[in-house]
Amino acid sequence: MISARVRKLAEAIGPTTLVTALLIYFGYVATRARYDYFGVSLEMTGLSNQSLLLDGLEVVYVPAAMICLGALLVIGVHAVVSWQLARRPGDVTNTFLAAGIALVGVLMVGRAMIGIFLQDSSTSTSINPTPFALAFGPATVAYGIHIHGKNRGRPLMSPRLARNGALSALGLAVAGLFWASTQIAWAYGIGLGEEDAQKLQTRAEVILDVKEPLQDVPLGITHIPLSTTAKDPNFAHRYRGFRLLLASGGRLFLVTPKWKLGRDQTIVVPYDNSIRIQLVPQP
Repeated sequence: MISARVRKLAEAIGPTTLVTALLIYFGYVATRARYDYFGVSLEMTGLSNQSLLLDGLEVVYVPAAMICLGALLVIGVHAVVSWQLARRPGDVTNTFLAAGIALVGVLMVGRAMIGIFLQDSSTSTSINPTPFALAFGPATVAYGIHIHGKNRGRPLMSPRLARNGALSALGLAVAGLFWASTQIAWAYGIGLGEEDAQKLQTRAEVILDVKEPLQDVPLGITHIPLSTTAKDPNFAHRYRGFRLLLASGGRLFLVTPKWKLGRDQTIVVPYDNSIRIQLVPQP
């Protein structure tokens, strides 16, 4: 009954819709971490779902590779265990094997509970064993129970109870893998932010002309007063040295080429007729 409902729900959602939603989500997490590194909230950028979708394509490779490698590992372990059960059916060694696998699962479940209830909220964004323990702990316990029943020649519980337990373990595995993928996407975004900071000097210089002077100009930016007799007297201040971090949502997010976390800030200016910009490529 439950499996039929799950199948109907999956058919209603559709694989394309699900994949698109996951890509947008992972793109959102990675992009948020990337610009959080510069102190910019993702809500300020106004990036579209299409941009987040493209970013998600870049992020999803690592979780997908890890899931495939994990599946290969599970298949290999199951093949070895099946060979052992077929070679010596009903042997006491198989009982110890099943107990050992279940014990490993119980320890992983305990580690998951510690991470969920005793650790701080940073576990949601920093890579740690908690989501992996949640994903594989219950499944490992269920697999140990399955091996023991198969070794005895009869299951340890009713088919309905076994099916519900397997679905619960599958649900926890999906939740744990999704959690782990979120951590990986966040770490990937932080890495992109750090890479951006290291390569700012190679980006084109932004020469910014404004009507009113900017406040709290970061280090490395030069202020040049413009003559009122210039061709366009509306722009009285010129700033040189900026690098463009992002242009989105009708705003320019500008940083210094030697931007350093904890020292420098990001300057946000409207991208309209109140400013004038020039781009100077760097060698």
